[in-house]
Amino acid sequence: MRCPIKSPFVRYLEQLQGILHKVPDNLFAESLAAGMLPLGVHARVASNFALRGYCPLVGKPVVTFDVDSIDRQAIERQVAQTLACLEQLPDAPVLDNEILHDDKAGFTLLSLPQPEFIYHYILPNFFFHISMVYAIGRAKGVEVGKGDFDGYHSYPQGFYFPS
Repeated sequence: MRCPIKSPFVRYLEQLQGILHKVPDNLFAESLAAGMLPLGVHARVASNFALRGYCPLVGKPVVTFDVDSIDRQAIERQVAQTLACLEQLPDAPVLDNEILHDDKAGFTLLSLPQPEFIYHYILPNFFFHISMVYAIGRAKGVEVGKGDFDGYHSYPQGFYFPS
């Protein structure tokens, strides 16, 4: 039996591509507040989390398509390369509590069983960074909605929730 863990990475990187397509070039260096990462870095980190989480599950070394630039072309290329890499990797086996994965969360060293590694560390961080891309874009006036994030929600043009 295989574990369908690749699917959310692929789906939400594709959603990220759609959001990034709507973001003007000048916003890739913007952040929500002083001391926070800019939009382009959040997109980069989300791409990296997909591979940091998935490659170890299939016994492959973690790869990254990271570049030192956060301009549109570099970020869109990294997301596309990450997607292409994921799609070529085999399906992951069922997650095993007996297999530990090591990683670094900020300054904390982690050693977590596969299910906890994926569900409590990798996926929340992956979604956090995609959410930050969405939030920064939205805060800076980009016309993105919940449907851009999840691909399901739909609201009429110009709809806003009352404040």
